[in-house]
Amino acid sequence: MAHKKGTQTMISKISVKDYRSCLNTTFELHPNLSVLIGPNSAGKTNILYALLLLKRLIDEENYPYHPTEKPTGQCMLKVWFDVGGKKIFLNAIVDIFTDDGNNDVVVSSNQYWTAKDFTGNQKQIRFPLSMVREFVWAKEHDRVGRVMRRRRYVFGPGSRFEVPNKVIKPLTAIVNTLWEMRYYSASQFTTPADCPVSFEIEKEGKYRRGIGLRRHAKFLFDLYTSWKSAEANAYSQFFEIVGPKGIGLVDDIIFKEIPTSSIDYSVRSGGRVIQNKREKILIVPQFRIAKNELSPSQLSEGTFKTITLLFYLVTEASRLLLIEEPEVCVHQGLLSSIIELIKTYSVDKQIVVSTHSDFVLDEVDPENVYRVTKSPDTGTNVAHITKAMSRRELSALHHYLETEGNLGEYWRHGGLG
Repeated sequence: MAHKKGTQTMISKISVKDYRSCLNTTFELHPNLSVLIGPNSAGKTNILYALLLLKRLIDEENYPYHPTEKPTGQCMLKVWFDVGGKKIFLNAIVDIFTDDGNNDVVVSSNQYWTAKDFTGNQKQIRFPLSMVREFVWAKEHDRVGRVMRRRRYVFGPGSRFEVPNKVIKPLTAIVNTLWEMRYYSASQFTTPADCPVSFEIEKEGKYRRGIGLRRHAKFLFDLYTSWKSAEANAYSQFFEIVGPKGIGLVDDIIFKEIPTSSIDYSVRSGGRVIQNKREKILIVPQFRIAKNELSPSQLSEGTFKTITLLFYLVTEASRLLLIEEPEVCVHQGLLSSIIELIKTYSVDKQIVVSTHSDFVLDEVDPENVYRVTKSPDTGTNVAHITKAMSRRELSALHHYLETEGNLGEYWRHGGLG
């Protein structure tokens, strides 16, 4: 099994109890690429949601509202982290409210860490992820003293949150990894018609105030910002992949910049009217394919989804990516290229992919594949395919791969269940 550089932070194992279909689900993640296969309703998406729940714990105290309804469930998470080759464990009991959009809101939680590799003992440390994040922010903004007084942090005995100095660095690495985690759902970028044909920015380069960046508009802004950046190495690498020298999705990506302005008025005491002129730039993105210049809303679903996924895969600093069904809206030849790129970037990022596609399995090795099943009594179960098979089945798999075909074909013939 391949391993990453010792300085990186990753999730090596997770145990989930009483979360959706995960009644008692435990599995070890591959350090590079984990591919989850299984039938509909087996719980593949719920596993991704459980991982995403770790990021929601960071934002627990900053959620914009607290639901008046009682929590819809309580789950238990145990997570094994690898930080620079050393282990640290999180135990969390989480009260969850699931809103009408099927989104999880963390109502409350109890979180305890065990860090024997760092502290030399098994003593539990209470330091919630949300507070680790606040401490990281305070360090970045030179406000540690103020935050420590307000939160009553004391790094030593006799405090509300007794945190040994030796665990501050690994906890900081963990919270940064989880905070930068990204989840790409199967349908997230499958409707290019939702793209605006243009957007405005202020002259200094910030998005216009009062307008939130969401979904497709945020992607176009991120793409423009990367294109405009003085250090455009990441963008150049991205375009090298999707452009004519790569998989050939587009021939060029163009951003027309049109200066505009607007007048704002404000009224001061005494009825005095103040006029403010705001300089703006209208950004018109276009994708050149052959001799046609197309708005993003005119791209095909497969082209648009692939461009967005590969852009974030290449340019984002995230070290942990969750990708649901990359095969949606993508033909097999292009899917093969996408999976090869995911494998390439999994050397530096830990990536978890769920799929129904045997063609995805055509491109990966057995060591990356986990079979997801569900039963009425035990709920969702995850097992590495080499551990889920008997010795005889495993021997038959190796013989097939050596003499007849690939893993996807073996799945098509029912060899993986």
